[in-house]
Amino acid sequence: MPAPADGAAETVPPPLAGMRVLELATGIAGPYAGRLLAGAGATVVKVEPPGGDPARSQPVDDVPLGPDEISPLYVHLNAAKLNCAADSVEGSWPDVVIASDTLAGLAGGPWDPQRMAAGAAEGERVPKLVTVTAWGADAGDPGVIADELLVQTATGFLGFNGDEGAEPLRLPGWQAQYCAGGLAAWAAHLIRRRPETHVDVSWLGALLTAVELCYCDSLHCQRRRPLVGPHPPTAYPSGAIRCADGYVCPGSIRRDDWEMQCLHLGMPEWIDDPELSHRHRRARHIDKIREVIEPWYAARTKRELFQFALETPWAVGMVMTPLDALADEHLADRGFLGEVETPAATALAPIQPFAAPGLPVPMQRVSDRGADACPAADTPTAALRPARALRVIEMTIAWAGPYIGNLLTPLGIDVIKIEAQNPFDGFRTQRPYDHGMAPGLEHLVHDNRFYEAGGHFNAVNKGKRDCVVTLATPEGRAAFMELVRNCDALVANFSAHVLPQLGLDFETLAEVNPRIVLVRMPAFGVDGPYAGAVGFGSIIEAMGGMGHRQGYEHEGARISNIYFPDPIAGITAGFALLSGLHHAEHTGRGIEIDVSQQEGTWQHSGEALVLASTTGRDIGRMGNREPNTAWSGFIRGTDGYLAVIADGSADDPARGHNAVNVIEGLLEEIKNNGGQPARTRADLQTALHAASARTEFCWDPWTAPDHQPVANRIELVDHPVTGPMRHIASPFTLDGVRPNQAGPSPRFDQHTNEVMTEVAGLSEKQIADLRTGGHIGGELPPPAELGFIYD
Repeated sequence: MPAPADGAAETVPPPLAGMRVLELATGIAGPYAGRLLAGAGATVVKVEPPGGDPARSQPVDDVPLGPDEISPLYVHLNAAKLNCAADSVEGSWPDVVIASDTLAGLAGGPWDPQRMAAGAAEGERVPKLVTVTAWGADAGDPGVIADELLVQTATGFLGFNGDEGAEPLRLPGWQAQYCAGGLAAWAAHLIRRRPETHVDVSWLGALLTAVELCYCDSLHCQRRRPLVGPHPPTAYPSGAIRCADGYVCPGSIRRDDWEMQCLHLGMPEWIDDPELSHRHRRARHIDKIREVIEPWYAARTKRELFQFALETPWAVGMVMTPLDALADEHLADRGFLGEVETPAATALAPIQPFAAPGLPVPMQRVSDRGADACPAADTPTAALRPARALRVIEMTIAWAGPYIGNLLTPLGIDVIKIEAQNPFDGFRTQRPYDHGMAPGLEHLVHDNRFYEAGGHFNAVNKGKRDCVVTLATPEGRAAFMELVRNCDALVANFSAHVLPQLGLDFETLAEVNPRIVLVRMPAFGVDGPYAGAVGFGSIIEAMGGMGHRQGYEHEGARISNIYFPDPIAGITAGFALLSGLHHAEHTGRGIEIDVSQQEGTWQHSGEALVLASTTGRDIGRMGNREPNTAWSGFIRGTDGYLAVIADGSADDPARGHNAVNVIEGLLEEIKNNGGQPARTRADLQTALHAASARTEFCWDPWTAPDHQPVANRIELVDHPVTGPMRHIASPFTLDGVRPNQAGPSPRFDQHTNEVMTEVAGLSEKQIADLRTGGHIGGELPPPAELGFIYD
C-alpha cells in the first residue's frame, strides 16, 4: 500500500476489504456467519425469501414482539449488510454464497452444488458455496430455529449436564446455531483456499466440537463421570454463588485462587491444611467451607468481589446481566458495543467481531428488505493461496487456543505447536490424572508416557507438529524468530502481558516478517480496565452473559461444567486468524488482531444486549424451553429422557395445539402413575410423531457415540502411545466428504528437529548445538516429581 501523500492520515482497510458474500441463509447460523464477515469488512449482500427471514419476528424469551417490531435477534445478526432484491444480484458477483438449504432444496437451482462444480470444471468463474443446516446438507430438512433443543440433545452433552434426579439441562440461547455460524464464517475463507466447490457445516457437527471435552472420559478414559450439579466439587468453591446484588463465580482451580480466597476470607490456616489445599480432597469438606463462604459472599456486591480479581491473583467473575454489560466500563473502553440503526430505532449491539485496524466498519445499519442496491463488481477478487501452503504457529495451552489448529489440520494447514519444558501444556496431565488411565493403560503412569496419554490434550491437538523452544534464552528466542520469518501467522492465548514480556510484540515480529498475522486472545482482550484480570472458562461464562441465562427456571444463575467459552473463543479467534491471512495477502502487510474471549461469548448472546438497550430489561430465563413454541422441553420415559418440540406453522396453526394435547395427556399419565413413567422413549416418540411433534433421544457422552446421529461423527485415530482412540470428527464436509484427521496429537518434542530444519532453515550442527545448550527440545520431569502419583 503506498504511503499517504502530504502527511495525510492513512486509511486502514478492514481485514476483509474486497471480499464479496451473498447471504441467502435465514435464521441464525448462516446470518451470524454473514454478520461476522460483514463486521470484519466484507461486503455482504443479504437476499431474503419472499416471506422474509423468520428471525425478523422471532421472540427471544416469553415476551411477545409488538406489531411490526423487529426482533432483537434479527438486529444483532443483520447489521452492516446490504439487503437487496434477488433479481439485482448477478450470479458472478459473489466470491462466496452462504445458504441454509439442504441438497434437495438446492437441486436444480443456480446454487446446486453439482451445477456449480460442473461450471468450475468448465473454467467458469463460479462462487464457492457454504451451506449451514441443523443436521447436514444431506438431511431431510434444514431445521428451524426452535430445533436448537433437539440438536443440543443429539450431541449427548445434555445427558451429562444438570442435577441428579432432575431433567437434563441445555445451554442457554441458540449456542449450536451460533457455533455453526462461526464455523460457517471459517468455511467462507477456507473453501476459497481449497479445490472443492462446496463446504457444509451442520449445527450438530459444530456443537460437538464445542462439547468435545465431555467426551474425554468416555472415549479416552472409558469411565462414566457422575453429574456434578451447579457447584462442581473437584474445584469448590465453584459455580454461581449468591452475593449481595446477584451472583459471582469464583475460580478455585489454581493454587493461587485457593490461597487468595483463604486470605480474603480471613482463614489463612486453610492454605496449608492438606485436606483443603488439594482441590480433590477439598471436596470432602464442602459443608465446612460453605458455612464460612456463604455469609461472606452475601455481604458483598459482585463489583466489590470482582475488584479483588483486579487487585490480586485471584480469578473471580461477576455474573453479568445484559444491563450490566451496557454500563460496563471495560466493554465501553474497548468499543465492543456501538449504535446500530434500524428502520424503527437505534440499538446498542456488538459492532465488531474482534479488535483490529480498520474496525469497526462505519456502516452499522439494518436495512429494510430489498432496500439496497447491489454494488458492482469492479474487479475480480484475487485468488488466495491454497490451504496446504499455509503455516501457523500456535503458542497456546488448554482448549481455547488449541481448538483452532485442531480444526485446521484436517484441511491441510500446517500447525506448529510451540511448547516449553516449564511451563508445558497442562492438558497433557488432565484425563489421565483426574480420572485415571483407560483400562489396559494403567502402566503408563510410571514413566513419561503419562504425558502422551492425556485425553484432553490428545483430543484437541490432533495433526499438529510439536516444537519445544526455550524462549527465555537469547538462543532459543533467535531460533523461534526464524520460525516466525517463515510462517504466516502466530496465535497465542496467554494473558495480555505475556507476549510483550517475552519481547514478542507485533512490531518485533513484523521486523522479521512484515506479513505476519498475530492473533492474541486473552480472557478480556489486550487492553482496557480488565485486561490484567485472570479468566478461564467458568469466569468468562459469568462475565460473558451465559451464566445469567443458564440453568433451570427456578435458578438465578448457573455456570456449566464444560468451560463452553473456550470453544467460543477458539471459533472467534480462528475466524480472526483467517481474516488476518486474507488481509496480509491482499495488502502485503501483516496485522495484529485482539480477540477478547469475553466479547466472543457475549456475541453468542447479542440478542440479549439489543433487547436490553431497546427495552431497558434483561432477557428472561427460559430453562429448557424454546421461545415461540407451543411446548418444548423434556418428557421422561422408562429408559431416559426425550426432548420434544411442538409448534404450529402459518399453514397449519392447529398442529402445535394438537401436539400439546398429546403431551399433556402423556404428562398426566406419568402423574397418575405416582410420578413414574410407564412408556419407553420409543413409545413416547411414536405417539408424539403422530401428533407432528419433533423429538430427539437424550443420550449421554457414554452412550451417544454408539447411536446416530453422533455415531457417524466419530473417527478412530491411532496414537503411538495409547493406541487407537475415538475422537469427534471434523465439522466440515467438502463436496460431501468429511476430511480425516491429519494424524494423532504430537508427542512432546516429537518434531523439534524436523521443524527447525524445514521451517527455520537451521543446519544439523545448529540444531545439535541448540539442543546441547538447552535452548530447544528437552524432556519433561518424571510425573512423580510433579506430584502426579496414583495411590
